[in-house]
Amino acid sequence: GRADAPSVGELLRRLRPRGRPAIEAADPDQFSRHVFRRARGDLLGRLCSAADDDQAERICGILDDMMAESLETLRLVPSSTPEASVSTELAESVRALREHGSERVRLLARGIVSGWEASVQNQDDGAKVTPATPMKKP
Repeated sequence: GRADAPSVGELLRRLRPRGRPAIEAADPDQFSRHVFRRARGDLLGRLCSAADDDQAERICGILDDMMAESLETLRLVPSSTPEASVSTELAESVRALREHGSERVRLLARGIVSGWEASVQNQDDGAKVTPATPMKKP
């Protein structure tokens, strides 16, 4: 393997905590969570048995692509309660992905979090009470 390539252990640590929330966020009417879980498990198994770091890095690239697709799906699904999205375990996981090793994943995660925060801000701005202005007599 390459001297600068991350070890299989480093790659596993990078991926392990991030996949489950993205899988759980998948829309069950459009995507089977079971299929996502099985594919992720298969890829993690291959990663653990990778012959060398180059093969492990290719597998991580596939996992990063799956993560990006999950984030893209999450980005496209409107949240009916943006404040709930911002404060859930899913939000914590998406926030953590802003520091992911894949630039595509980082950018998608940052965009999703920014969108959630903007939605909450817009909702808060719309809910502010404005004082009544006196009516002018004709």
